This record gives sequence, C-alpha cells and structure tokens, in this order.
Amino acid sequence: MKSRKLLIRGGVGILAAAAAFFLFRELKGEAIDWYAHRRYVRTAAYVSSAAPDQICLTWAADPATTQTIQWRTSSSVESSVVEYRGEDEPETETKRQDAARMLVEDLLLENDPINARFSATLEGLQPATAYTYRVGDPSGENWSDWAAFTTAPDDAVPFSFMYLGDAQRGLGAWGLLMNKAFERHPEAAFYVVAGDLINDGGWRNEWDHFFGAAEEIFRRRPLVPALGNHDYDYDEVPRLYLDLLTLPENGPDGFPAERAYSFTYSNALFVVLDSNLSAADQAAWLEQVLSTSNATWKIAVYHHPAYPSAPHRENEDVREVWGALFDKYHVDVALQGHDHAYLRTYPMHGGERVASAADGTIYIVSVSGTKFYDQVDRDYSEVAFPNVMTYQVIDISMNPDRFTYRAFDGEGTIRDEFVIEK
Repeated sequence: MKSRKLLIRGGVGILAAAAAFFLFRELKGEAIDWYAHRRYVRTAAYVSSAAPDQICLTWAADPATTQTIQWRTSSSVESSVVEYRGEDEPETETKRQDAARMLVEDLLLENDPINARFSATLEGLQPATAYTYRVGDPSGENWSDWAAFTTAPDDAVPFSFMYLGDAQRGLGAWGLLMNKAFERHPEAAFYVVAGDLINDGGWRNEWDHFFGAAEEIFRRRPLVPALGNHDYDYDEVPRLYLDLLTLPENGPDGFPAERAYSFTYSNALFVVLDSNLSAADQAAWLEQVLSTSNATWKIAVYHHPAYPSAPHRENEDVREVWGALFDKYHVDVALQGHDHAYLRTYPMHGGERVASAADGTIYIVSVSGTKFYDQVDRDYSEVAFPNVMTYQVIDISMNPDRFTYRAFDGEGTIRDEFVIEK
C-alpha cells in the first residue's frame, strides 16, 4: 500500500499513473495519442471524507425480506456498519450489521484517487415494512442522517415505480429532473434506469456526480439498473459499475455475475438483461425465468432497443432472440434506452404491429439526460418525439389488473400515457 500511495501523491504521481496506464494500453496494441490523452487526468468534484456519503439502496436478494445498502468514505476509514430498526420500534430494538469494505481506485484523479466502498445486505426483514437506518463509524463518530426504506410486499398489492432512460450527460440537469420527480411522485417504490448511468464507465468522478445528484432519492428508494454501453470502461468490463453497486447474482449460469438478474415485486416480474453481451447467451435463462413465472405483469429492462428510434441503428439480435421469447411468454413492456429520444411502439409480435397490448409487447425508449439524438419515422412508432428529458411513472393496480403508464417532462407535463388492463 505504501508504494501505491507514493505513486499517486501529487502531480508527479498522477502523471506517473497516467503514463503507466497508457503504456499498458499501448502494450495491448492500442494506438495512443499521448498529447490528446492528457485530458484523462481529472479532478474529483465530489471528494470523499471520513463521513459516509453516496448512500444508495439496491436489492441483491429478495426485495421482500432483504435490503442492500452501499456507501462511500475516504480510504482512511477501515470499517463501517449499518444500524437499523423497524420504523415503529423503540431505539432499544436497533440492530447493527457489519459492512464489507473494498477500495475503489481511479488513479487518474488528481485528488481523491482512492475511496473506500462499503456494502451490507440486511436479511430477515419483514415484508411491506418500513425501516429506519443510518450508516457510519462503529466507534460512534461520522454517522449519516437517519433515512427510511420500505421492503417489498410478499403478496399482490398496488404499487408504483419510476423508469428512466439514459442519464449519461448533463448530470446536474438530470439531478434536478430526478429530485422534481421524487417530489411529485413519492409513491414510486423504486427507480429503474435502463443503462448509461454515466458517460465514461471508467471515470469515478462521473459516478461520484451520478450518486451525488440523486443521493437524497437513492438512500430512500432502491436503484434498479441495467448496463449500458457507456457503463463499461476501456477494458470492456463494467469495473466501477460492479464495484459501486451490489446486485442480484441470479442470472444465467456461467454468465458474468450481476449483469443480468430478475426479481418479483408484488405481481410483477422484472427481468434485467445486459444487451452489451450476447443475447443468445442469456436466452435460455430468460426463457426459464419467463416460463416459470406466474406474475400478472412481465417487464423486461435492457439498454439497446429492439425497435430503434435513432437513424442507422439496428439491434437484430435483441429483436430476434429476446423478442421471440417476449412473444412466446407475453412480456407486457420492454423498458430501454440508448437512442436518446422518446419512442413508444405499437404492440408488436413477430416483428409486426398487432391489434392490442393483449397480443404483443410495447417497447419504449426514453432519455433522462441532456444528450439527444435525431429521430426518424418508423412504421412501428405510435408516439415519438426528440429533444425532451422525461421520466416515467408506472402504476400497478388491481380489481381490475391495470398497468397505467405516464411519461412526464421536466415541468411535470404528461407527454405520453397509456393503460393496459387484464
């Protein structure tokens, strides 16, 4: 560890780290423009300290009986814990859970190149129950504020969730959109983001901005992410994504962990896929999950659209391999990103428009950041518009079973909506 600290201390250390980094890439056969790549040496705007920050809820296991929490401190912090209790329980019932610790490095940051990252999964929780918690130093210093989360129900009850496309660029504006969405729709139980959470997957300062912009939300509502192409880094591995987020490991056998996963919330099945990797390699698992689920609603989440919005883009493997399984087991909606405009298809089956949502799947593309693409007319587009940041609220209700979808712009105006009933 001493040699590592010497390497990164001060400007000389950063330049040495940069030189070593790019030499490694050159040895791999990559052409390096050394002058141009000086821009990769960066400064962190969100500097860590002994106090925990970037607190974020995810699910690594059953949402009804567990809750995963992750957070950051400076590398000087050796241990950290979660204290928690039922929201209606007295302080004497407070429990403590140790957290796993790892160091997260970005040696091309001039300041704060190494953080400590902590993760803990609370188990044995009661379904549909509110808990209050805080994270911090077990010695009694540097605690976060108390926050609350609510576990998922263990039966079919109404609920709401949020869906967003790419954040990627303009994270300051994205944070404003997110916080307005949270204020307007506190009923949303969790937030689905369909990939490209940031622009450069190997740059920790961008992840710092992502978590900093939405911390007040993600420490109260779980983040449910899918992997976008920009969440991968220069080694074609989503290293920081995997380091910073603890996610389910119930994906395909032999497939990289935490990149594809599924969970059930109330009467809805969510299947999260990694469209950066082979669609065929995930197909058998996807079919097994879809065929064995008795959920009323089946929802797929992934990044690259089966039915693109942007010109000169096609993702035939997603449409042909996964789309065939969506047809066979009637996936209701596919929540996607990547094309940086808004698109909702007609219900589709076998690559063709069909009469109603009872006969096919509705595919949606949206964008929540400030990077936009041109859009072209497609014969499968029912609603399409470019250059608008949106967030989507989905309400699931019963008696009758109803799926209500609304897309809002930053002013809170509804830009699209539809209802499916079963």
